[in-house]
Amino acid sequence: MRILYLTDGDLAPHKAPQIHVSQFLRHWHRAGCDVLLRAPRTRTAMPEFEFPHEWLPHSGIRLLGDWLFQWRLYRQLKRELRAKRWDVVYTRQISTFPALYRLCRRMGVPVLCEVNGFLLENYQTGGASSFKLNMVEKMEAEILRQSNLVVVPYQALKQRICAHYHVPDAKVMVVENGVDLDLFHVMNRESCRQALHLDKDAFYVGFVGSFDFYHDMGTMLNAYHSLASQLLGKELRYLLVGDGASRKEVERKIDKLGFSGAVDFIGAVSHTEVAQYINAADVMVSLQPLERMKKLGEASSLKVKEYLACGVPIILSHVEGQPSHFSDVCIHIPPENKSAFVKAVVDVSEGNAPSYDSARLVAPMSWECSAHKVLQKMYDLKGKSCAD
Repeated sequence: MRILYLTDGDLAPHKAPQIHVSQFLRHWHRAGCDVLLRAPRTRTAMPEFEFPHEWLPHSGIRLLGDWLFQWRLYRQLKRELRAKRWDVVYTRQISTFPALYRLCRRMGVPVLCEVNGFLLENYQTGGASSFKLNMVEKMEAEILRQSNLVVVPYQALKQRICAHYHVPDAKVMVVENGVDLDLFHVMNRESCRQALHLDKDAFYVGFVGSFDFYHDMGTMLNAYHSLASQLLGKELRYLLVGDGASRKEVERKIDKLGFSGAVDFIGAVSHTEVAQYINAADVMVSLQPLERMKKLGEASSLKVKEYLACGVPIILSHVEGQPSHFSDVCIHIPPENKSAFVKAVVDVSEGNAPSYDSARLVAPMSWECSAHKVLQKMYDLKGKSCAD
């Protein structure tokens, strides 16, 4: 199987997308496929992978830079499809260039489109004009129509795509984010704290991820003083690992609330280091805003599976009545509920957290399983294309 993977996303080190992209390609490569990644060079130093990859120039100018980059992808792909170079083209988040998808269909090569969220909503959040929103919506609809298969990471997104863009149910495939079991597993807490120079006796509430609008950091931060007063005999500390657009805002809020001395703000770290920080914590947190959860449901997030692989207690936001992946092993609290968050953390500190067999639970959640699921579908599409 010859697979070309195209993305215009930022795959710089410490960025979450490069984890997802590299895991799929790594496992396809190990399965004996001829793979190639083409992506923009967004930093001077980009990741090195075990599979073939090309970093193409990108100006960094929003819209114009993306369009020029996508046009370069299109011209290369046209030459290669004429030479019958690829069996399948897989794309991630290229939502503004329908011509690339029409080219694949015209040349009889199956094209898959991975969608991790509505581009239309990104522009709505950014306050785009009605003209621009209408244009983006038409492009997104055309790409979904031209794709042979749409790949999404969770069921709620599939339902919304099918409803909004009238995409047939059978054309959208749910492939959840996985976990790298070579990196994420249970480690000794004391050893991790010693290696990371953390307080061996403190009670750590941890978060790993992007500091962005889709995480509810406010509830966690506003709860600090209430929580600290209830953890009798234990020093409360927050362990925050990651970076993002909202990091400065989070730092200002911590300063305003007056507990910056109780926060270990680590910043972005290599993905190979993340498991140590998770294992060093007493409890890990993944909270989402209420409006986002009403719209998207409980996303099968990458971080939760990594938390689970490390065997730590986990607190998740959950809207009553919505389905949940992890109801038996995680502590669920209503979104944006400070008192529920405080109670959940206190329960963990008193030893009242759900216990679970980490290795058994996450075995079917590996990236290898997710990659194999997509690969099998690509073989099916290739066979159908040959038959046609």
